[in-house]
Amino acid sequence: MLPTEFTVRFLATNDLLAPITILVDGSPYAILSSGRTQGLSLSSKAHVTWISAKPADSHGEAIPDQIGEVNVSVPAINGVLEITNVIQDQTYITASVFNRMNVPASIGVFDGTTASCASQVPSATPTTDGFTQTGYYRLTPGTEMRAYRTPDCTGAYTVWSNSELASFQPKSGSVTLTLTALP
Repeated sequence: MLPTEFTVRFLATNDLLAPITILVDGSPYAILSSGRTQGLSLSSKAHVTWISAKPADSHGEAIPDQIGEVNVSVPAINGVLEITNVIQDQTYITASVFNRMNVPASIGVFDGTTASCASQVPSATPTTDGFTQTGYYRLTPGTEMRAYRTPDCTGAYTVWSNSELASFQPKSGSVTLTLTALP
């Protein structure tokens, strides 16, 4: 007969670009930046979740994403808790957007039905591209990233298609997009 409570020892690894916080029974327990691993020992009865940090845009505003609090079954961990861009069989991506234009743009995500603003990317300077990092968004057959001239993600847009987004890096979900033209 197995004991009703036992200790589970494992390595937690964060493959996402965003730092993650592991919570045990609702309290922060460990923070793992991208590419980091930490050994943990927890009770099999512990309630474990993790959340990703939300990046900030060039104005310091938190960039929303679609990864919420993720539940982890401690008894089901078999030596390694690997945190990747595939969560409960759903793939998520994050875009590094480089703007080579001399005007800023807003970056939107279209999920096949509706579009929402994801971030603002500043204009390029004579020496550097504008840059923003989006949060994580579900990659479905209808997902597109869009660049708009307006700050509220309305009007005409330039699109990065689903096939371009599907070139993401395994485990991190990172895809690099370059803005070279606006409508």
